[in-house]
Amino acid sequence: MMSTKFKRMLRAGVVAGCVAAMGCTGTLVYAEPSTEELEQQKGALEDEVNSLNEELNSLSSDIEKLSTKMEETEAAMEETQKQMDEAQKKGEEQYEAMKLRIKYMYEAGDTTFLELLCSAEDMADFLNKTDFVQNVSEYDREMLKELENTQNEIKKQGDALKEQQTSLADMEEELNTKQAELEQQISDKSDQISEYSSQIEKAKEAEALLAQQRAAAQAAAQQQAQQAASGSSGSGQTGGGSVSTDGKQSLGRFRITHYCPCFYCTGSWGGSHTASGTVPTAGRTIAVDPSVIPLGSQVIINGHVYTAEDTGGAIKGNVIDIFVNDHSTALACGVYYAEVYLAN
Repeated sequence: MMSTKFKRMLRAGVVAGCVAAMGCTGTLVYAEPSTEELEQQKGALEDEVNSLNEELNSLSSDIEKLSTKMEETEAAMEETQKQMDEAQKKGEEQYEAMKLRIKYMYEAGDTTFLELLCSAEDMADFLNKTDFVQNVSEYDREMLKELENTQNEIKKQGDALKEQQTSLADMEEELNTKQAELEQQISDKSDQISEYSSQIEKAKEAEALLAQQRAAAQAAAQQQAQQAASGSSGSGQTGGGSVSTDGKQSLGRFRITHYCPCFYCTGSWGGSHTASGTVPTAGRTIAVDPSVIPLGSQVIINGHVYTAEDTGGAIKGNVIDIFVNDHSTALACGVYYAEVYLAN
């Protein structure tokens, strides 16, 4: 039969090996993205923002050119309207002049058009007077036709400019909408970059703290080995006192880990509340797999009573994560296996 001293030495070696392995690897239950990963994600977002800014600058240039084009179109429309007004005025003047000529030819004094023709001294004179009247009438008709064509051409130009102005206004609205969307995207991604910067700072702090505490973990490994060698069964125990497990139902052998509210352990959650809604408390709160240990259950680990109040992504099967106040304690307590009993 194996001697008690040899058993203690063997147990001390096993515990020391487990704790030392934990101290070297820094195994944590809640794994957040590393600083390098966060930096890569932040860099990708910054590249997207730079690309969006270039697109926004190009769009702003297009809007500026469009605005200039709209101003030119507006000026052209004003000029067209001015030409139309002048043509209208010219038409009215020409019409008044034509009426005066007709009045002169047909109603001047007591001389009628027939009398004008009959007053011809001979046939040549008669033909001359007839040609004169005909030429004046044809001139008036040609001038009226020319004026009408000018007015139609000016109206056609005005309609084309009005249609162009409508098209430019629609284009301006579309560009302004796209500009607003780009600005919103840039704003949203800038907020994400700020959030990544904050997470990176926290991750760096956590990694620096982890580096400082590795030495403490090594020292804790030696202490745990000494406790095991002296017959202590409280390895990793976070509460004081001892509760008897006599007559209690065993739930089996579980892997025991530890976590705290720091960024490296819990990320952005920060230990503000548990999955069951309670405030996590050292010496009471443990995270469990609800399919193995229902939330609200009380269990005994190394003679101490804990309450199942929390869960975790890495807590699956026979794994229990004990809540402690700080990362140094989490590292010092380490990872080990223990028999777990149902207290209630």
